[in-house]
Amino acid sequence: MNEEIVLEIYFRFNLKDSIVDMLLDDGFDDFFYHRCSKYASSSMLHSSMEQVSGRQDYGMFKIALSEDNAKFLANKLLQAFGMDDVKIFKSDMQHYKI
Repeated sequence: MNEEIVLEIYFRFNLKDSIVDMLLDDGFDDFFYHRCSKYASSSMLHSSMEQVSGRQDYGMFKIALSEDNAKFLANKLLQAFGMDDVKIFKSDMQHYKI
């Protein structure tokens, strides 16, 4: 039996629509989105607005899927968008039971 894991996909906000299209095109249609910020030193921030605030606009998708699908999706996203603007983390999933 293939256990489900959770992928957390963090990305620069301007990539959101492209990533949504990729997820839906590959049949991943049950996921969550959260808007968030990435905090970094000013040397890592690009625009003057980012340097003043100390953060970049980011988004995060959270999706539960099998280990095989997670590997497929992570590889595809990193190949398409690179590792500078996309960070992917995984964790085991435990269903809440009453």
